Amino acid sequence: MEKEQYLKMPLKRIILAVILYVPFCMASLGVSQVGLWGTKSNEGPQNRWAFLIEKDHKLKYITIDHGDLIYSLEFTTESKGVQYTSHKAGGWNGGDRVSKVVFEDDEEITGIDGTVGVSTGEYAGYTIISSLSFVTNKKTHGPFGQKTHTLFTVPWVKGSFGGFYGLAGYYIDAIGVYITASSDKIARVGIWGTKSPGGPQNKWSFQLERNHHLKKITIDHGDLIYSLMFTTKFKGVEKTSNKAGGWNGGDRVSEVTFAPDEEIIAISGTIGISRGTYAGYTIISSLTFITNKQTHGPYGNVRGIPFNVPWEKESFAGFYGLAGYYIDGIGVYLKPTINN
Repeated sequence: MEKEQYLKMPLKRIILAVILYVPFCMASLGVSQVGLWGTKSNEGPQNRWAFLIEKDHKLKYITIDHGDLIYSLEFTTESKGVQYTSHKAGGWNGGDRVSKVVFEDDEEITGIDGTVGVSTGEYAGYTIISSLSFVTNKKTHGPFGQKTHTLFTVPWVKGSFGGFYGLAGYYIDAIGVYITASSDKIARVGIWGTKSPGGPQNKWSFQLERNHHLKKITIDHGDLIYSLMFTTKFKGVEKTSNKAGGWNGGDRVSEVTFAPDEEIIAISGTIGISRGTYAGYTIISSLTFITNKQTHGPYGNVRGIPFNVPWEKESFAGFYGLAGYYIDGIGVYLKPTINN
């Protein structure tokens, strides 16, 4: 089947999809867009879907049409005793099985796990979301669909879930997450790496100041990532952050230097276990920085569990995490891309 046929949709449904997509985006304030995972193609308005939780609404359940992949998603919220169900994303040709994830009153989504695959059967050969799990403050729901080896995992801070968006047609082709900003107008995504909270001495943070440009990242690495330092520039003056991690020093120092019009739009890496003198700790074993111009890395040793997190251009605001002898965990600060 040709790509043009795959994208075909009755005009009435196209108009409805656009009408639903725009008000959702307008209704939410201070939200960052994280993703997409799945297909990277930029389809037309009929393929875009979005679900943003409106103010004073609570997500009650998610309806998932699935089989060996994810066919469609529907979201039901409740406000003042009245339930509202979103427009169905995907599922133009129907699925094999319908499951419903029902959330308790004090339960909320704090992350998703999934895999990216390739469709088979009647509409074969398309990059799609093959499996999804919804992680909450109480349990993990799923996986739904069939897992592949191309994993993605997206954790976020409790209380910041704002909804989902993506691309869809016969299936759910791609998914991203809306993360609401906190009182300081910054959204926090992560942490990847250790799940231990650590003490105050283990927490590190680098946040871009207003109008500052990230000029350089200094990476002490070898078998893993030992430490990170960040240098910014404003009106010709450079400022270097405190070193995160590296209590015992590393093997090799690399510098990533960014052009004036270059910015980070994604990171990828791997989570491993430390070896040598301070062995047995969950750490960041490798890191790669992706910009609007090129890919820098990987630094460290690519081993362990992979992760990748892309975000909207012009929303990068810094990094944070946990560290000691090494970089134990990393998360991302993002500026909202959907405002008043």
